[in-house]
Formats: sequence, C-alpha cells, structure tokens
Amino acid sequence: MGTNVRIKVVGTGPLAAKLSAALSGRGHEATGSAPYEALVFAPWDPALMVPRPIAELTDAEFDLAWQQTMDAAVAACTEARTTFNGNGGAIVLTLPTTALAGGDHYAHWAAAAEGVHILTKSIARQWGPEGIAVNALAVSPELVLADAVIAGPVSIATPAVPDADPGAVVEFLCSNDARNLAGQLLTVDGGLWM
Repeated sequence: MGTNVRIKVVGTGPLAAKLSAALSGRGHEATGSAPYEALVFAPWDPALMVPRPIAELTDAEFDLAWQQTMDAAVAACTEARTTFNGNGGAIVLTLPTTALAGGDHYAHWAAAAEGVHILTKSIARQWGPEGIAVNALAVSPELVLADAVIAGPVSIATPAVPDADPGAVVEFLCSNDARNLAGQLLTVDGGLWM
C-alpha cells in the first residue's frame, strides 16, 4: 500500500482511535470525510458496550446494540461504495471475537458483531465484481467491551502473541494486495480465537 492513502475510519471509541493512529503512523491519511480509497468500520465503544443479562435486556438496549450498529454498518458501506465511484476500493468491518464465542451478559453486542460479520460476506459477494474488497477483522474483546472479564474468556488458553496489534492487518486489508480476498474474517487477538 502506498503512502498517503486516504482511509475513512468510522467510530468514536478506543478501537477506532487505535486504528486511526496506526494507519497515520504508517503514512496513511485517516480521514473522516470523502474522498477516500478505503473504509474501516470500527464503531465498538466500551462506553456503550455495557453488560446486561439477556433476561433483563430492554428494547432500547437491544436497539442500541443491534439495530443502530447494523444501520450504521449499512450506511457506512453504501456511502463508501458511492464514494469509490466505480474505481474499486476496500471496506474493512471490525468486530470483537465475542461474536464468534458468545459472551456472558453480552448477547446483544455479540449478536450485533455477528450481524456485521455476515454483512461483510453479503456485501463482498455483491460488490466484489465492482472491484470493492470487503473483509472483516476480529479483535480481542478487551479492546471494545466495557468489562471483558464478565463476558468470559474467548479461549481457555493464554495468548500466543500478547498485545497483538491489529494496525498492520488493517493496513493490509485496505491495500491493493488484499484485493484477492473477499468476505474473509481475519482475527488479530493474539491467538485466543483459533
């Protein structure tokens, strides 16, 4: 990936900030507006992602987790497609590995994350022929959940790569080198989820 590629990062939480900083540190322009050649969807904010027993989950809490996340994902992706204007591009949708393993008190957020995962595959099938590479990146729950401990472990193992940094993988997924991937999920959580 060349230097000074414009990449829109959608999200306000620590994950979005971490990815923006990593991309900027690698010579790319993390932007909030068009034009851009790649989009990274990282809406997961621990301030919002609070645990709640599923039996006590309110409609408003489910709406915040599921409906608003899915609406934001669809809106971000369709905006990116319009912005790419037939010139190809890359879309990377992030999600916590809680989507893959489930999470105690986090069913609403795990459902939203798995929805984003499936959306990745559907959009990749539809827009791949237009030259738009759409893939997903799963990250450690510690990067996004308000209380990852209460969610329970994704794995009973210790990380193979402690403090794994998703920055380089996001950069790769935004690059021309990743154009041969479609609808794939790459996991950067130190090897907890394998």
